[in-house]
Amino acid sequence: MESGLSLLQWSNMNPAAIILEKNYSEGRAIADVRVAVLNPDSLRQVTFEAKAKIDTGFDAGFHIRESEMSQLAMIGIRPIAGTVTLAGNVPATAYHCFGYLQRIGDHELPPPGIEIALVFQGNRPQGLLGLEAMSSWTVTFNGPAQSFSIAC
Repeated sequence: MESGLSLLQWSNMNPAAIILEKNYSEGRAIADVRVAVLNPDSLRQVTFEAKAKIDTGFDAGFHIRESEMSQLAMIGIRPIAGTVTLAGNVPATAYHCFGYLQRIGDHELPPPGIEIALVFQGNRPQGLLGLEAMSSWTVTFNGPAQSFSIAC
């Protein structure tokens, strides 16, 4: 980035740097994402496409409802049981495996994507995209304008 420019000024000068720019309402920044899980032994994969809330309070990559985990059995992947700490410091059982973030919004990531941890827990249809998935980018929230952007 050129010296003396704010991120917003630099982003405006370099529109190709913006991966996703959206408005949101009710305090929810939401992006369409595609995440793939690959079995390295058989090279079979399963893909999850979902709307995900951008959640800077979630440390892992992608949180998805537990019922989606059944698709992993079709490719021979068994997630590891563990725990996750929910809002309010409440522990809960969750299942974990690795996958690849392949798309966010309309932006396709270079293959295979960004390796992230997937957490299968709960039953909410909307996923969470956490800090691990966003650590390669600059995410800017504008509360008064109710908008956010993700830039590389």
